[in-house]
Amino acid sequence: MKTIKNYLVLLVFLIATVAVFGQENKAHQKIDYKTGDPATWPAELDAVRAAPKNHKILMENDQVRVLEVSLAPDEKEPLHYHKWPSVLYIQEAGDFIDYDSEGKVIFDTRKLPEPLSLPLTMQKEPEAPHAVVNLSKTKPIRLIRVELKPQSSNKNTTIIDGLYKAFSAGDIPAVLGAMDANILWNEAEGNRYADGNPYTGPDAVLNGVFSRIGADHEYFKLEYIELHEMSNNKVLATLRYNAKVKETGKTYNAQAAHLWTLKNGKVSAFQQYVDTKKLYDAMGNQ
Repeated sequence: MKTIKNYLVLLVFLIATVAVFGQENKAHQKIDYKTGDPATWPAELDAVRAAPKNHKILMENDQVRVLEVSLAPDEKEPLHYHKWPSVLYIQEAGDFIDYDSEGKVIFDTRKLPEPLSLPLTMQKEPEAPHAVVNLSKTKPIRLIRVELKPQSSNKNTTIIDGLYKAFSAGDIPAVLGAMDANILWNEAEGNRYADGNPYTGPDAVLNGVFSRIGADHEYFKLEYIELHEMSNNKVLATLRYNAKVKETGKTYNAQAAHLWTLKNGKVSAFQQYVDTKKLYDAMGNQ
């Protein structure tokens, strides 16, 4: 069933892409949604995070995130944004209003010279924080949104992305395999694992950092990872730690940054930056 669903989603994507780029859509030309710089929008307002009831992930990979979007009759969705360009395939909708973060009307279907002709396909740029209100008392809003992720040509970013995916999957051998034999690994000052700085070589990182993290935590997750290409073969990752400490039973959600340096396709250096007070408050003096 999952395979069939993915096939249907991809089919919708292909239909949407052909429709958008193969012909003009008059209704689309009349809709002027606000955009802006997604880098300035708070992570907690991402559509899936801020309005999960209305945005269900059907499929996600390095190229796209496919969302099933729905609003019940007379429903207003929470404020949220879409940080990537999108292709929309609107299957069903009555009248609706879209408001920006200040409550100003971005778009009102009742102002169109003629009703939207459905099904409707359109292409959209990143959308700043907004919220749609379904004005219909009987008809839901249903659409498929295919968000088009930026494709990096930087090999270093691809390597680090693969490293994080391996870590999230628990594939520690793959993570260690991405490291140079003489990697220099530094934990943030004030972090208890910084007592061995700098850790030299993959085995030192495994025994001095990874094994201790596993022993100290009931779970330790890396979330909301964003990769930023830097000069001089460096990649900056901004992310959050979502973790629970075994001994104290306390949890923490800490903002962090990782600076990676690569050489000949391998990680040669790592520097961690993190809110160490949150870690200390949760872990105590273990």
